[in-house]
Amino acid sequence: MNRDFRVKTLAFAILSWILILLLNGCGSKQSPTGGKEDVQKLRLLASLPEEFDNLDELEIELTFDKSVDRASFLSGFYIYPPVQNKKIYYESNVITIRFLEALNRDTNYYLTLSTRIKDVRGNALDTNQTLVFRHGILQNHKVSGLISYEKAADNGLPVQFSLTAPDSLLVLNREIKGSSYSLEALNPLEYRLRAYIDKNLNGRYDPQQEPFTEKLVPNQPLTSIELIMAYADTVRPAIKTVKAVSNREYEIVMNKPVIGFKTVRIRDAAANENIRIFTVNHELDTIHLLTAKTDSTELEFIITDAADSKGNTTEESRLKSRSSTAPDLTPPSVVQSSPRNGSSVSSLEPILEVQFSEVIPSDNFHASLTEVETRRVIPLRVLQSNSRKYRLQPGKTLTNYKTCLLVIESKTADLSGNKLGEDFKLSFLPLIREGQKASQGK
Repeated sequence: MNRDFRVKTLAFAILSWILILLLNGCGSKQSPTGGKEDVQKLRLLASLPEEFDNLDELEIELTFDKSVDRASFLSGFYIYPPVQNKKIYYESNVITIRFLEALNRDTNYYLTLSTRIKDVRGNALDTNQTLVFRHGILQNHKVSGLISYEKAADNGLPVQFSLTAPDSLLVLNREIKGSSYSLEALNPLEYRLRAYIDKNLNGRYDPQQEPFTEKLVPNQPLTSIELIMAYADTVRPAIKTVKAVSNREYEIVMNKPVIGFKTVRIRDAAANENIRIFTVNHELDTIHLLTAKTDSTELEFIITDAADSKGNTTEESRLKSRSSTAPDLTPPSVVQSSPRNGSSVSSLEPILEVQFSEVIPSDNFHASLTEVETRRVIPLRVLQSNSRKYRLQPGKTLTNYKTCLLVIESKTADLSGNKLGEDFKLSFLPLIREGQKASQGK
């Protein structure tokens, strides 16, 4: 009896101890973490049929690396040409699109999967992509070309391409890196090509912040189109500042580079009459004016129809500025030349450039060109004048291996009559070796 009692007591103690451990364990138990959070983007692994294969079975099977959210798939895929009657079957990470209507013969069909498609945890598809399938003979129209960038820092960033058909429906999406692109396997249609760089990775084009281009693609087998990835610019050209260099020279600085303008005027505000302008020299955002002598205290500068490279124009821009009564007493000088003195040129008709410290009127420019050994005088053609830079070219073919001497004569003067002071001499040698083709203008 005592022995049975002790056995029962021991068993009860052991059971009580186990129960206490279980209760303590339950009391300290934490909610399961489920492992690391899934933040990996959804990826397409395979398609059946494979890309460019025939849609004989009237269905496309897509296999992803994770289960796909059904609602996101419905809003995130596109088919061109459109197929109205179709049914979609879901099986975790496998989605089947079955066409319930006849497809067009000898036509490419484009299935675009956008980043709107997500897995069941909300991770988006890794990239916009388009799969191309055929029904009958594969159509292979192609558009390709080079890509250039307004800002060098954008070179190498992924460019998002899209093609839309004449009915404005999306045909395909592509992401391309590098300095060239190629879109192939296109149906014979006209297209609108759009491209942008998604710099903030929000899946859309943001004007003023991201470069963009848009082109029309004609209906032809092979098309080459160069794309320039440029930023939108709606700022109109306007006069920013005016600097009085002297009482006969003024420098207008625009708020941006301009490609041209219709007229430029200087108005004497007090006399209500225009100041005569002898020379207008335009370089990017700067316009140099050589004028009649000015003695008014205030002038108004007026530019009409100024245009920039982005198509922005300004009908009229005005700015008032104080004039200068100080005469120009500074003589001009040559600040740069091409070729350099004593160098050789690989042309018998080279283009010679001389840049002055200020604008030189063509009537005040004096230069000569001779062959040193023969003293033969060679006429000069003036390709650019009435500016700081003069571009010259021999009027006759030079002799190979004969040193030539260009002299900008000391009587060359600015509008105020300040002379160069001494001759500027530029010696160069035309050098065309045997078997070397002479280049033009170098």
